[in-house]
Amino acid sequence: MDTSFKNPPLKRRKRPEDHEHHDRWLVSYADFITLLFAFFVVMYASSSINEKKYDALSNSLISAFAPVQTTEGDSKINTKMKPSGEIAGTQTESSPILIDPLGLIRLKRDMAFIKREKMNRVEKDLTTALKPLIEDDKIGVMQTSKGVRIDIIDSYLFSPGSASVTSPAALNTLAQIAPILAKSDQAIDIEGHTDNQPINTKAFNSNWELSAIRATTVLNILNQKGISEARLSATGFGSSRPIESNDTAAGKAKNRRVSILLLSDSGQQPGSDITPAKLAQPSTLPQSMGTKNQ
Repeated sequence: MDTSFKNPPLKRRKRPEDHEHHDRWLVSYADFITLLFAFFVVMYASSSINEKKYDALSNSLISAFAPVQTTEGDSKINTKMKPSGEIAGTQTESSPILIDPLGLIRLKRDMAFIKREKMNRVEKDLTTALKPLIEDDKIGVMQTSKGVRIDIIDSYLFSPGSASVTSPAALNTLAQIAPILAKSDQAIDIEGHTDNQPINTKAFNSNWELSAIRATTVLNILNQKGISEARLSATGFGSSRPIESNDTAAGKAKNRRVSILLLSDSGQQPGSDITPAKLAQPSTLPQSMGTKNQ
C-alpha cells in the first residue's frame, strides 16, 4: 500500500492587469524643461563676460604660455606625433611643460572675436550719434583694416587756410565723438589731409604744415574732452594719402579732411590706413563737397 503523500498542485496566481498611465508624458516634458532651463542659464552666463577681466586673463595666459628661450645647456624635448594626434616625448624636470596649441588657437580666436565686437559697437554708436551729419555728407564713419575711421570734411571744421576750430557746431560734434571713443582703451591717431593744391601763406609754408597743425588742433580738443593724452597721436600727411582723384573739384574736396582713427589693436602703431601708391575704394564721404581750397 502506497502511503506516500502527494502535494496538491500549485495554482498559478493571476497577474493583475497593468494599469495604463496617461501621465507618462509629464516625465519627458519635465526633462525637456530642465534641459531648456540649463541651456538658457549657460547662454546667459557666456553672454555676461567681463571684458576687462577676460582681456587680463587672456594676456596673462599668453605671457605664461609664450615660448621659453633655451640655451645650449638647457634640456631639449624630443617630440613626435602619435597616430592618434597626441604629442609624446621625453623631458627632464627642468623642461617646460607642453602646451596644447589648440587651446591657444581658440584663445586667440575668442580675443579676435571680442575685438571685432568692440569695433562694431563703436561704429554703431558713432553712426547713431552722427547720423544727421552723415546724411548731410559732412562726416563718414567706416571700419578699415586698422580699426574704425571717422572722416570729417575740412570745411565743416576749419575756414579756408585756417587750422582753428571756431564753429560751435564743429566743437559740439567733437564733444559728441569724445565720450564714445573714451569708452575704449585703444590708441587714437588723428590724421590731417589736404589736396594737391600748393599753399604758401604767412601761417603755413606748405600742405604738410597745414595738415599737421589741423590734426594737432583736433587732438587738443579731444584731450580737453576727457581722452587721455597717452592714447592720442597726430600725423600730418599733406596730400600724400588721397582717397579720390585730385583731377576734379569734388575729388579735391574729399581729400581735404581730418580723419580720427581708433586702432583695433592697442599695440598697433599709428599710421594711415590709406595706401599711398594707389587710390582707395570710394569713401563714404559725400560726392559733392565744397570746392574751396583748404
